[in-house]
Amino acid sequence: MANRGFIFDLMDEISNAPIVHQGLIKRFEKKFNTNLICYTALFGHPAGAIVNQDSELIENILRSIKVDDKNDNLDLLLHTPGGSPEAAADVIRVCRSYSKKFRVVIPNAAMSAGTLIAMGADEIVMSDTSSLGPIDPQMIFIQSKDVAIMRPAQSFIDAYVDLINNVTIAISQKRPATAFLHLLDKQDPSWILECVRARKATENLAKENLKANMLKNKSEQEINDVVKKFFDVGDKNTHGRSISPNEAIAFGLNIKKEDKYGEFWNMIWEIYVRIEHYTRNKRLAKYLLSRNGGIDVQAMPIGL
Repeated sequence: MANRGFIFDLMDEISNAPIVHQGLIKRFEKKFNTNLICYTALFGHPAGAIVNQDSELIENILRSIKVDDKNDNLDLLLHTPGGSPEAAADVIRVCRSYSKKFRVVIPNAAMSAGTLIAMGADEIVMSDTSSLGPIDPQMIFIQSKDVAIMRPAQSFIDAYVDLINNVTIAISQKRPATAFLHLLDKQDPSWILECVRARKATENLAKENLKANMLKNKSEQEINDVVKKFFDVGDKNTHGRSISPNEAIAFGLNIKKEDKYGEFWNMIWEIYVRIEHYTRNKRLAKYLLSRNGGIDVQAMPIGL
C-alpha cells in the first residue's frame, strides 16, 4: 500500500485510538512476555476516584484475555489520584487471583489508595519521574445537598482536636470561648470517629498486603515501620506530597527503577501518553484497557 502521508495516518490514529492502544499493548506484551492492563483516571475529576465498582471492571478486562499465555504474569499500568482503601484492596485481590506474578507500573503518579494498590504487588516499576503518595485515606464529606468536600481523614481529625484544645485553653485562662464552642457545636463526633476508623482500616490493609506479598520475608516490625512512613509523610506535609522512587526504596518498598530512556519505559510511556490524552480529550473519568479492548467510564462530576 502506498504511503498516504502522515496527516492521513494521524487522522486514522485519532479516529481509531483504542485500536492503536491495543496494538501498542500487544507489542509490549510480546516483547516482555507479560500481560498488560491499564487503569488511567483523570486527575481533578471527582468520578475518577477508585471505587468499589472498579474491581468488577478490572475483572471483566482480565476475563477478556488469556493470562496464562504469558506465564500468568500481570502488569497493571496505574495512574490515579486515589480513592477508597477498601476498593483498592478489592483491586489487589482481583489482580492477584488472575496472576502468579503481579507488578504495578507507574508511569506518572499513583497517589493515596493508588499507592495502596501498588503495595499489594510483588514489585513496583517506576522511573525517576514517577511518584507515589501518602496513604492517609481521602474522606468525602457532604456539607449540603449540592456541596461535598474531599479531604484527608487526618485533616478532619486535626481540626476537631484543635477546636477542643482552643476551648480548653480559653476556659482555663478565663477567656471567652463562645466562638470555638459555636464551631465545635457544628462538628459531628461520629464523622470524626469514621475518619479514625478509616485510617486504621487503611493501616491494616497496607500491612496485610505487604505481609502477604511484597514484604513477606520481613518482620512485623519492619512492615509496621514502612506503613508508618507512608502515613507520616502526609501527616507532616500535605496529602498531595509526592514520594519519589528513591524515597519509596528508602521507606522499604520493592521498587524496580527503569531507565527512562530504555526500551521498556519508552513503550510504557507511549502507551501512557496516548491513553491519558484519550481520557482527557473525551473527558472520561477513567479508561481501562487490555489488548482485546477497553472500557470508557463516563460520569458527570459532582461539586467538590
